[in-house]
Amino acid sequence: MTGPSLSSQSAPSGRPQAERVTAALLDAALLTLAEEGFEAATVARLAARARTSKQAVYRRWPDKTSLVAASLRAALNRVSPPAPRRGNVAQDLRLYLSNLVEALQDTPLGRAIKSVSALKNQPQLAAVLQEAEDARRLALRQIFIATSFEADMETRIDLLLGLVYFKLHVRDQPVSPDDIEAAVHLVLGLTAPKSPAVNPHPGTGNTPDRAPVPFP
Repeated sequence: MTGPSLSSQSAPSGRPQAERVTAALLDAALLTLAEEGFEAATVARLAARARTSKQAVYRRWPDKTSLVAASLRAALNRVSPPAPRRGNVAQDLRLYLSNLVEALQDTPLGRAIKSVSALKNQPQLAAVLQEAEDARRLALRQIFIATSFEADMETRIDLLLGLVYFKLHVRDQPVSPDDIEAAVHLVLGLTAPKSPAVNPHPGTGNTPDRAPVPFP
C-alpha cells in the first residue's frame, strides 16, 4: 500500500470543507435565482440556504451580485454544449441546439438566466451573459465555417438563436424537437448554394435558376 500523495500531504486540512461551502453557495444562488428571482437572493438568504454564514460569503465575494455572477458562470460552464462533430452541418446544428435547449429549458440555469436577463445595469451579470452568448455564437460559427452555408453565417446564427431566446424568454413556451428541426431546415434552405441550371422541360420558359439541392 502506498502512502498519501504529495498533494494530499501538502493540502490544508480545511480546504475540502472550504470547497464544499463555496459549491453550496453557488448552488444556493442559482436555485434562488431560478425559484424567486434576483431581489430575493440576498446575502443572508443565500448563506442560510447554503447552511453557512454571511461572513463565509464575504470572504469569497465582495457582494451579492458577484456571487450571483459566479454562480451563473459556473453553471454555464457545466452545461456548455459539446463542440460540433464536423460531420454534417444539419446534424451538428441539431445536436448543438438540442443540448442548448435542454440546458436552458430543463435545468434551473434557464430560469436563473431569465430572472437576470433584464438587469443590463449590472455590469457583472451583463458580462456573464455576454460571455455565454459569445461562446454560443463561436460554436455555431465552427459548424458553418468552411461549408456551403458559410455565406450570411451571422444571420443564420441570429435566426437559430433567436428561435430559442424568443420562445423561452419572450413567449415563455418550450422549444420542441420539431421546432429545432424546422429551424435547421429553414436556415439551411434560405440561401442554398447555387448549382448549374437544370431545365426539366426543354423548350419551356419554366427553367429554374438552380438545381434541387439535397439536404446535407
